[in-house]
Amino acid sequence: MARAKRTQRAEARRRYRSEQSLTGPDDADELDAAASAPASRSTSSATQSNAPRMGVGNAFRAAFRPVDIRSDLRALPQLVRHRALWIPAAITLATTVLFIVVRPENRTDILGVLTVFLYQYFVVTPAIGGVFIAGFLAPKASWLYGILVGLVASVCYSFLVVRGFIGTAPTAETQGLARDVVLASFFLSPIIGAFFASTAAWYRRFLYLSNPNRGRAKPSGSSSRPDGRTRSSSQKASARR
Repeated sequence: MARAKRTQRAEARRRYRSEQSLTGPDDADELDAAASAPASRSTSSATQSNAPRMGVGNAFRAAFRPVDIRSDLRALPQLVRHRALWIPAAITLATTVLFIVVRPENRTDILGVLTVFLYQYFVVTPAIGGVFIAGFLAPKASWLYGILVGLVASVCYSFLVVRGFIGTAPTAETQGLARDVVLASFFLSPIIGAFFASTAAWYRRFLYLSNPNRGRAKPSGSSSRPDGRTRSSSQKASARR
């Protein structure tokens, strides 16, 4: 009697499992749609994260942008509030103050060498350090940022020249030379600044176009293989099984 009950229970369990394993046509369509949705999302994310890489020659040409002077000048009130101006301008002003305090002439210690290095790249005409930073950070109108940073550097350099912090103390004989240096600084710094800032902005665009996937996160659920291919999480699970 007990054996017959056990046989009936086993038969009932087998029937239940067989009924649960069967799915109708509608259920099969839903399962296919649910399975295809994550696959399509992973494919689109993989496509976005693996954008086609442009050739060096094409990237070189595509990195150039035409100059729209009117549009850039209209956007000047917004541009002056951007970090592309304030970061190099702050470094230039800080370098000027540091030069006045340290007075690195005839100093060979680390502070003196560092002061001279910053002075050469952020104050002396042409102040290529500041304009390069401005060009890399500029959202647009990189040439205009170069002019503005060049003017800031000219003011700081002229102050050091006129007040006698550079070279000998100002005299009647050296006033004419100092005036020529100031005029040359105000003439050359904005022009050279616009050129170098535009070059830095072009170089930034060139790096991005030649390697558009730099800095992008890899799609989740995939890992690199030694041959450079990726293996999804479903493939990992099937491999474990």
